[in-house]
Amino acid sequence: MSSIYLKKLLPEIPRLLGLLDKNFQSPTFGCFDRNFWHYNITDFACARFQEAVLTLALLYNLNDPENIYFQDNKILSFIKGGIDFWCKIQKNDGSFEEWYPNEHSFVATAFSTYAISETLIILKEKLDTDKVIKHLKKAGEFLLSHEDFSASNQVAGSIISLYNIYLLTSDERFKKGALIKLKKLEEIQKEEGWFPEYQGPDIGYLSLAIDYLSKYHEKTMNEKVQHMITKAINFLVYFSHPDLSFGGEYASRNTKYIIPSGIEYSAKWNDSARRILYSLRKALQEEKGIGPFNLDDRYLAYIGYTYLQAHQNFYNGELKSPIYEEKFSQYFPESGIFIESNENFYIVGNLKKQGVFRIDFKKTNFSLKDSGPIVYTKGKIYSPFLNPGSKIYSQDCYITEGYLLKIPFNKMTPLKNILLRLFQITFGRNKKISFLIKNILRGMLISYKKGGPIFLKRKIKVMEDKFVIEEEINSPYIIDKIGIGVENPYIFIPSSRYFQIQDLKDSFSYHILEVNNKFIKIRREYDGEGKEKLTY
Repeated sequence: MSSIYLKKLLPEIPRLLGLLDKNFQSPTFGCFDRNFWHYNITDFACARFQEAVLTLALLYNLNDPENIYFQDNKILSFIKGGIDFWCKIQKNDGSFEEWYPNEHSFVATAFSTYAISETLIILKEKLDTDKVIKHLKKAGEFLLSHEDFSASNQVAGSIISLYNIYLLTSDERFKKGALIKLKKLEEIQKEEGWFPEYQGPDIGYLSLAIDYLSKYHEKTMNEKVQHMITKAINFLVYFSHPDLSFGGEYASRNTKYIIPSGIEYSAKWNDSARRILYSLRKALQEEKGIGPFNLDDRYLAYIGYTYLQAHQNFYNGELKSPIYEEKFSQYFPESGIFIESNENFYIVGNLKKQGVFRIDFKKTNFSLKDSGPIVYTKGKIYSPFLNPGSKIYSQDCYITEGYLLKIPFNKMTPLKNILLRLFQITFGRNKKISFLIKNILRGMLISYKKGGPIFLKRKIKVMEDKFVIEEEINSPYIIDKIGIGVENPYIFIPSSRYFQIQDLKDSFSYHILEVNNKFIKIRREYDGEGKEKLTY
């Protein structure tokens, strides 16, 4: 019987195949990066698009009445072409590119290597494995000598990639390399269960790390890995919301998706996974979550296969009711995240992100996503950001203090693009310099370190039938206006900012306050139905 995952993915396969250069005579035959081979608006092919090869491989092998791609010779030729193109674009050091030339991307190498190696494992008898294995070994050599623990999900991806290369080559170095990275990943996993993603937990990327670890566990039955997965899922379970959404602005990277296959796999032994699946399957059925139907082309190519693997791992046992139906109070001090659930509210906030929160009003099905005050002064905009150094304390409420960040809104311009390309094809050829530039770009676009001159103190108090937010904002400059009661994502996270139909319901509390002062106090109070009282 077709699962919800297969039913939601199959209608998107024509879109996925539309990304592919299907012309056998073309020098880019097998390339899934349509911007490169067709539109000619990029000057390199993003290797991560080739992960779509695994989606086709799984479809080719999947005998289901609804799957028209089963054992189709044309699909097999596309798979072969996609693998050949992946081999063509590999750099001399074994790495691949995702965002710009000479990037030597760890994540593009790890994730695309998993997809290609897994394709070889499941279609070994139908492919020219010897040629491809040479390229996989080169990629494996790169992964053995590099790592990136600022984004733990990428390390998790490298672990299963290295292990797959070991399975294909019997070279013990790759098996050992996977174990070394696994040990380091285990060491940085927090007691609360999360893996660091730019200094904090992120919901979508945590589900991705769980997914890759589940693939590794399935092949090795490593008990430590099962323990790591269990800890992670027992943390993840809190971030399913009553409106069937997941994650959001309160986490480190703002993602709102759940990679499904690792959760389905883990449900065999884990009650928290069964709770997540209750909401995840329902969200996909009602198209209220993030799934194949609202992913952009890039991420459909990147993670489409995980829905087929979820179909394969489908848990047929009884699911458990979601955690938001219970009454409880939970605080995770290391991450700064708190969760409050009662008859009226389900609230998730992050004190280390200066009190960013979302609240679901259970009786009215409204939700409010609040990224904190947006301060306009001297032609600049300031907003809360993830700052592990924020002062946090609790009396009868949650309190956080810290300085707001000036939002840069960096955009590419023709001049910036020319300078970046000139740099990358000259000095950027040096791998050390290329990595240095990548770290600088991350600091500019993702992992901001330092706030500006505007100080925010925020108090959040949750009662059985009332929710109160009090804010004090101090500025050395005259504040022109302040925006409150709205989601305000600004960091560059590629797999974020997708539209969900729930988004149409959650803007009822947005206000722009005219200030013309250096100091302001704001108080908002919400009752159990979401009715607001605002004073300032």
